[in-house]
Amino acid sequence: MIATTFALCLKEADVLSDNIYGVYMLAVAVTSSITSGYIWGIIGSFCGVVGVNFFFTFPYFALNFTLAGYPVTFAILLFMSIMSSALTAKVKKAAILSSIREKRSESLNTMSKELLSANTFDEIMQITLDNVYAANQCSVAVYIGSPLEPELVVSKYLSADDERIMESVLEKQVAQKAFLNGENTGVGTNDTVQNCLGTYVPFAKKDKTYGVLGLLFKEASYVETDALKFANLMATQTIIAMDRQEIFEESQKILLEKEKEKMRSNLLRAISHDLRTPLTCILGSSATLLENKSLLQEDISDQLLKDIHHDAEWLIQMVENLLSVTRISGEGAQVKKQEEVVEEIVAEAVTKIQKRFSKAEIRVRVPDELLLVPMDAMLIEQVLINLMENAIRHSRSDKAVYLTVKRLWNNVYFSVLDQGIGIEPERLPHIFDGTTTSKSSDSSRGLGIGLPICKSIITAHGGEIYAKNNESGGANFTFVLPMKGEDENG
Repeated sequence: MIATTFALCLKEADVLSDNIYGVYMLAVAVTSSITSGYIWGIIGSFCGVVGVNFFFTFPYFALNFTLAGYPVTFAILLFMSIMSSALTAKVKKAAILSSIREKRSESLNTMSKELLSANTFDEIMQITLDNVYAANQCSVAVYIGSPLEPELVVSKYLSADDERIMESVLEKQVAQKAFLNGENTGVGTNDTVQNCLGTYVPFAKKDKTYGVLGLLFKEASYVETDALKFANLMATQTIIAMDRQEIFEESQKILLEKEKEKMRSNLLRAISHDLRTPLTCILGSSATLLENKSLLQEDISDQLLKDIHHDAEWLIQMVENLLSVTRISGEGAQVKKQEEVVEEIVAEAVTKIQKRFSKAEIRVRVPDELLLVPMDAMLIEQVLINLMENAIRHSRSDKAVYLTVKRLWNNVYFSVLDQGIGIEPERLPHIFDGTTTSKSSDSSRGLGIGLPICKSIITAHGGEIYAKNNESGGANFTFVLPMKGEDENG
């Protein structure tokens, strides 16, 4: 209609009367460029021939293809129009394919970069899902393990119908076939299954299949074929990322086992060191009392009994520490955390330490705000008691010991500070390892086993612990525990 109106205007203006069919050929080209496929361009070609015959050839306003020369002329015109339409459609198709390939190449590049920073199998699966979906604009499902009984499934669907199709028994059986055979299965592959609508690409290498990538295409056939090639490339990138993650996790397990073995050795060495001194003192004091009871003055006997009591208390504390180790170092053991009020935990630890060291001065500073921290209350109390006891026993000072709590962002800092002799500089780097470098056996007693246990407990809570000497004198032991807000934010 538009082409005919335009052509009539040109004829009235006597501008293009001899080559009026060019207007229709232009109209055919425009029609082919703004529509998909070939049908509308061919229909436009026939309409153009009819329009030229009806409006612009004798007899006017009548259809007549029988006059001399007309059949050949109109046949050539129809052929040229159809060729123009086909060429335009082909160019358009090539442009669409080029755009799609460019977009998919960008998605593949983006996916490769994102996979490099992935730290878990869940992240790898999510990155694969997002990029395959973005590149192909089709419904996608990613399975880890057997599709019939997957360990993990992530999916994105274009519609509820697509979800229903891919969740059907037939589609999952086809996906399972791809998983077992390690080959592409379904639509667009060499292994098609009757009534199957999806395409399934396994995450497979020679000796292992990790899972399956499922796709449900809605585009034209040439897009499906091209998309399948890119799906295979993306699957290859995913397999590389999975291999890397598997190697990383295995190396972490080896490092963890090595660290556990180191901890066991250090604890055994520390226990041997710490047990020897108090047991020797108890044995010596009790032997003196038994053998020379009638010869000893009362004040000397009382002092020997106090020494026995003191060392027995220390042995009890050591047993408490060892029990704490068994709670966090067993195979598969995990710290059971629940939100606790920090002020209550601190108060309980201070109360217990003051029962044992009635003359010690403990000064506590806690924030006015209510601090709730996920923790195992008994274990954190044990850490605070160990640190305060070390400060009282080994600082060689009668000055006050400070227990300070403060919040910084999503972490809570616990610090135990004394005003004594501090820590020998050469011991600081290894003070939590359970090794003893001091020449004085008694000076390090209690630091051997207590501090490695403190470190194990804090590490099991996802925190950190460190020690340093204060500029004004004395030692400062600080440990950090994450609050719930940090867990939620990743």
